[in-house]
Amino acid sequence: MANFQPSTRPTQNPATESDHARIDNLEQFRRELDAIDAALLETVRERLLLCLQIGEWKRVSNVPMMQPGRVHLVQERARQFALRHDLSPEFFEALYELVIAETCRLEDLVIDGQATEEETVRESVGPRSGSSS
Repeated sequence: MANFQPSTRPTQNPATESDHARIDNLEQFRRELDAIDAALLETVRERLLLCLQIGEWKRVSNVPMMQPGRVHLVQERARQFALRHDLSPEFFEALYELVIAETCRLEDLVIDGQATEEETVRESVGPRSGSSS
């Protein structure tokens, strides 16, 4: 029978109390992040819904969809926000490029009469809050 040699590999210690505290902290951070994400997503949805209303107003008022001055103002506001809060202006510019692109897409659908506002809402941003769809 071969001689028994103890393992030279270090044994793992069971999780310590501080490990559990760190995991609990991480879970709390994740819950807070999830709540912020939910609010952010709902706010974006509300913004898109309002832009659909604007698109409908532009359609009946014969106002062109693209308003370059307004687009510039919104983008500049986001850039200034980033600078005031020591955040990346490039990130906020890219974020608003996406938001504005989706806004323009939705407004175009409404203005061109390709879809009713309700159809566009349902297909693009989900049912209106409180609706039974």
